[in-house]
Amino acid sequence: MKIIVKVFVTGAKGYVGNVLIDVLKEKNHSIIGCDTEFYPQEFLDKKSTIIECIKKDIRDLESKDLEGCEAVIHLAGLSNDPLGEINPNLTNEINYKATIHLAELAKENKIKHFVFSSSCSIYGANSDVVDENSQMAPLTAYAKSKVDSEKKLLELKDEIFSPIILRNATVYGISPSQRLDIVVNNLVASVVSTGKIKLLSDGSAWRPLLHVEDMARAFEFMITSDIEKVAGQIFNVGSNNDNYKVREIAEMIGNIIPKSKITFAEDASKDNRSYKVNFDKIEKLGFRTKWTLEDGIKHIYETMINNNFSENDFNADSYFRVKYLKRLLDKKILDSNLRYMN
Repeated sequence: MKIIVKVFVTGAKGYVGNVLIDVLKEKNHSIIGCDTEFYPQEFLDKKSTIIECIKKDIRDLESKDLEGCEAVIHLAGLSNDPLGEINPNLTNEINYKATIHLAELAKENKIKHFVFSSSCSIYGANSDVVDENSQMAPLTAYAKSKVDSEKKLLELKDEIFSPIILRNATVYGISPSQRLDIVVNNLVASVVSTGKIKLLSDGSAWRPLLHVEDMARAFEFMITSDIEKVAGQIFNVGSNNDNYKVREIAEMIGNIIPKSKITFAEDASKDNRSYKVNFDKIEKLGFRTKWTLEDGIKHIYETMINNNFSENDFNADSYFRVKYLKRLLDKKILDSNLRYMN
């Protein structure tokens, strides 16, 4: 039986959110989006999917915003390790405190499915293959905020409220709100615009990878899953076939894209964040990724070529979250608390 859900999505106009909205619309779910609308949306020549969307900071959400919803997918927050380090206290406020506030609002509205976007970065530096029961070793404010959020969300679980934790692998792929501050996207953009695959580290660190469309599909899968099988559960999201060393990613890109050359930054050093991840648990539940890394690289490459992506584009702030937020701060569009200035 086809399940249709009215779902509240935070970060609806973000990198993952844009793709998720398309996935949810394809499945005929009813959607209310929420986004601060900080970041550009014009990477793809397509009109944004029309949904009801609240322009609002997640720190300011109220119970009435969630009325009538049956599920929450919580993507919004400071979205990677460098961004989280701008102000660790602010990262805690946005990524942890606002998350728990939203969960409490969902509970107040008797919303069972609360799907939280966590990250495999919580595993930090691990020499073994890690699974959902492995020790966490968060190395950054971003990763620590995810650990704290997971713990508190699971404490809130009861017969009314069912948190579901998705520890996503390192995402990549094309979105209307494109990012180039994530490894696969960055390396492909580098070679398209300069002919060089520029590694900023020595390339020895392991990364589990996940296409943005597969990440979006995982969230949709969870809101339509039997609540008894997912309530209070943690799932790594990705595929066992998609654990790669950064150097291996670069080599695959070099094999796919002609006339490309791998180079290393002058100060290239070992990245302490390194982890191989096991994804058996979510696969046993019935979820499988569709994208291979090779197909994902080809799609990014072809899209950028078709968009005439240039070195000027690669050097622009628009596709790098930290740079773009700093631009908004410098222009006095945002204040030091990342709120719009009147």
